[in-house]
Amino acid sequence: MPVCCTEHQSLHVSTPLILSFDETLTFFPFVLEFYDWRDGLIMYRAYRDGHRELLEGSCSFYIEHIELLEGGKAWLESIPSDLVNKARTYADLGVYMLKIAAMSDKARHLLAQRPILLYLVCERYPLEHEKVLALCERGQREILSSLGLASCRSALRFIDRIQSDFSTRSVVIVIHRLLDPETMMFKLFRHYKVITTLTLQVYLQWPTLTGTKLGFYLMTASPRERLRINQILSDVFQLGYRVLDVDSVRRIHAVTSYDELKQLHDRWVIAQRTVKFSPDPSCNKNYDIPFDGNSNIVPIRNYKQLEQEGIDQNHCVVIYHHRIIKGEYLVYKMQMPERVTIGLKRHYLANGRASETYTVDQIQARNNRLPSYETLETVYSWLDSIKK
Repeated sequence: MPVCCTEHQSLHVSTPLILSFDETLTFFPFVLEFYDWRDGLIMYRAYRDGHRELLEGSCSFYIEHIELLEGGKAWLESIPSDLVNKARTYADLGVYMLKIAAMSDKARHLLAQRPILLYLVCERYPLEHEKVLALCERGQREILSSLGLASCRSALRFIDRIQSDFSTRSVVIVIHRLLDPETMMFKLFRHYKVITTLTLQVYLQWPTLTGTKLGFYLMTASPRERLRINQILSDVFQLGYRVLDVDSVRRIHAVTSYDELKQLHDRWVIAQRTVKFSPDPSCNKNYDIPFDGNSNIVPIRNYKQLEQEGIDQNHCVVIYHHRIIKGEYLVYKMQMPERVTIGLKRHYLANGRASETYTVDQIQARNNRLPSYETLETVYSWLDSIKK
């Protein structure tokens, strides 16, 4: 319930920064009043009739937007500069994080020492600062647990190594999935000193390469080299599995550069000319599908459909046939918001027994292109519905 704050206006010592809107475009019949650090960065909606409401959540303004406004630099200069520098990274939640830091010593310490953790809390509750403040009063591992994320010390160390601009929603989605308490996929990054946006994008596109020599090489490769590697990887996988009957995953993981990958590709292209491929009897079996799809996400049920999916999408999904037969893998195709192939891999317990947990191994559009944010949201929403 919005609170009328007209009677408290005289209590503020600073002159507010006013953010106004073109009502013909936004339909907002109010201006925003941002008081500075001396007043705890308190914010209001102010209407033409004098009514004022406390702004309890995020205002979705970037710090860079504030700087461009008249009086914006002065407003920012009232805030400790180290906190402003920490918050700049976090896109449209940066101003909200500063506001929370002004309201709580614990939140201020969190922004200074472990800002990503404060970001994750603000991202979960963008409209309810009371919930954010309540979580900030807890221990850091307890905060992670309350967010439904892995809460061990190694999870905190993983967070500390992330250096991302958080400019895209896909980064947040990947971090949430890596911190899943059941799978704890963030452990794949234990040998990474720094985890950048590019590191997370590489994981999104080539999860199995994370932590390998080729995966590390991709961190320093030029955009052109990454594109060339993307184009050649599916051919190498397919040549290894379908033609030469070798463990192409292990061989590719040992590669340290594009040149080595290209040499491996060229050797296998020559070798496959002397090998006659013939499908084995398992190609006639139907796959065991533990999770039904829906009208948009449809399971691949046999080898013929899997092969056709590879043809339709121009990628090498057919190499996963034997893993699907063994119950280690599932493949689905999705139509909207874009046509993609979804690969889910099964997880195994410490004693080697198969669990009932599956996580995303890959989401590939045609020609192995990266999926859009809307596509990721659709896939992960479906997976969450299965989990529930």
